[in-house]
Amino acid sequence: MQSSDDGYNEASPTQQISAERVRAMYDLSARLSLSYEGVEHWFTASSRVFVVGRNLDCDLVVAVPVASRHHARFIYRKGKFVVIDQSTNGTYVQLKGNDQVCLLNGEEFPLVGEGVISLGRPVEDGDPHLIHFRIPGR
Repeated sequence: MQSSDDGYNEASPTQQISAERVRAMYDLSARLSLSYEGVEHWFTASSRVFVVGRNLDCDLVVAVPVASRHHARFIYRKGKFVVIDQSTNGTYVQLKGNDQVCLLNGEEFPLVGEGVISLGRPVEDGDPHLIHFRIPGR
């Protein structure tokens, strides 16, 4: 590494990363559970994308009037499951024990642990249309 007069150290152009860390970033056995109306759906890291919405071609079809036809999608990127809003009315995510976050216009949010997702309206306790998520073993 080179040090400049201001104390900043430049990293070498290539850094070594352990094979274990790389495998963890691309763990194709990672799974995300999405439960809706008592039915559990699984999205695995080896899948390309998982789409939720009102349209019948979605991986998880919801009966929520304020949900968009293709409301949100889930992807697995660099060791994390990420939800991406692609709706008109927003996607609300609440991690267990935290405040909810509203995603709009393509915003992304990494999912950890467990929590709930509401499509098109804020999370409310007792809402039968909440999507419950959990990431086992993490």
